[in-house]
Amino acid sequence: MLGKQFFTSAVVGGVLAFSALSAGAGVMLGGTRVILGEKDRQASIPLKNTGTAPYVVQTWIDAGEGKNKTPLLVTPPLARMDPGAENILRIVRIAGDLPSDRESVFWLNVKEIPEKSDQQNVLQVAVRTRIKVFYRPTGLAGKPDEARGLVTLSVVPGEDGKGAALRVSNPSAYNITFTGFKINGNKEQTRAGMVPPFGALDFPLTVISAPQAIEASYTTINDYGGETPEVTAKVAVGGAGSQGQQPATETAPAAGK
Repeated sequence: MLGKQFFTSAVVGGVLAFSALSAGAGVMLGGTRVILGEKDRQASIPLKNTGTAPYVVQTWIDAGEGKNKTPLLVTPPLARMDPGAENILRIVRIAGDLPSDRESVFWLNVKEIPEKSDQQNVLQVAVRTRIKVFYRPTGLAGKPDEARGLVTLSVVPGEDGKGAALRVSNPSAYNITFTGFKINGNKEQTRAGMVPPFGALDFPLTVISAPQAIEASYTTINDYGGETPEVTAKVAVGGAGSQGQQPATETAPAAGK
């Protein structure tokens, strides 16, 4: 079990409060992501029943919906938590090969199952919370907090050649999670998304009807679940586009983010 001081520190380290992690959930996780290094024996994350009723908590790790076979294991897989109770989940690596030149990403699932009600005609809902688990091999090139400055942006034709999209290319060995993009002075905000290592992702644009130069601003999520300072860049059509810090400018995020 976790002491109150340790639990509070873990939440602060994760930047986000329990209430922000899963709306409507009684059992809250003390972070929005878990980092498991290759040399680490395990990674852990605290959780707490902030509700007024007991729950049975079921946990598992998957590699995406329907992909339940992974080289990671979480314990305990099943536990009862009374109101106010605190616990800690431990994630360990088991048998299985993973890429050594890049991060791998998995999902930690935490389902809270309410006790059966002794009242009639009561609707009970099992709430599931999912957060990312990053497996980080030793000796990857660069540093995680530098990866966002290496991304390449370009404006390309949209799906089926219609409209336009913002293409984000990630040349680093790390997954980069974007909170979204502001386009041309906040006239449009795209959806959030994660760009995999050595990969690219297209974000559809509606503020323009065909590929043309734009200005894009973005923030990302760091290892602690916090939002990084905003980066603004001039983005060209096609080709390599503009890199994050050439000629990008960076501003601090607004308070409370």
